[in-house]
Amino acid sequence: MIRRAALRNAAPLVMAILGVVFLTMGLFFAKVFLPWRQADEWRLAASHPLSVQGRIISVEKTNLSINKAQVMCYGFEFTTAQGGASVRGECFTTGRRWSTGATVNVRYSPAEPALACPEGARLSEGSLGSAFVLIFPLVGGGIVLWVVRARRRMLWLLKNGTLGDFRVTAIEPTSVTINKQPQFKVTLQRLDLADAEPHEVRWYQPALLAFARERQENGQAVFGLFDPAKPKRVILPEALMQAG
Repeated sequence: MIRRAALRNAAPLVMAILGVVFLTMGLFFAKVFLPWRQADEWRLAASHPLSVQGRIISVEKTNLSINKAQVMCYGFEFTTAQGGASVRGECFTTGRRWSTGATVNVRYSPAEPALACPEGARLSEGSLGSAFVLIFPLVGGGIVLWVVRARRRMLWLLKNGTLGDFRVTAIEPTSVTINKQPQFKVTLQRLDLADAEPHEVRWYQPALLAFARERQENGQAVFGLFDPAKPKRVILPEALMQAG
């Protein structure tokens, strides 16, 4: 029961579920919107490309819209300036730019003619400006990582923490609000070593704060498990049990 209460206080599983949702949605949006051939465009730009006339041979709508503008897919073809080879490719624009048969200027790599793109188009369905969608998987992954690390630290404390008696010396509000509840910093002083660095816990749950205020008022000690090397890592099993 103590283990379950400690893990719930360290990082509720609902946070991990929220993180997985963000991560899954983020990966989906990244797959759709990210410019997966942006590296090819940079390679093309760095290859001292040649420019020749080409023409659009097909125009199709994609399933993607950016800022309410339909992304269009174009097939194009051109003949290289050296060797006269005929090359075909595919490019994209946000919004319709050309019709079938339109003449376009095509830039291509002299060493790799298949690496080509008409001026004013791009090689990826998504645009570079859509890279902001990476925020979602990064946030989701960060939440999942935080939950895993917090719960692992709590399990370490339960197994390897040093037992000690503490007195609640201060309860101070922080600038953080969690679940519409203000968070407080509760300062704990070890009774066996008066000059030891104070330990801290940060609570927002009303039941835990009520426990801390009661112990601060009556001066009664509370036992806890702590990491001597990291004073901010401390758990109070008695408080967690009373808070349910």
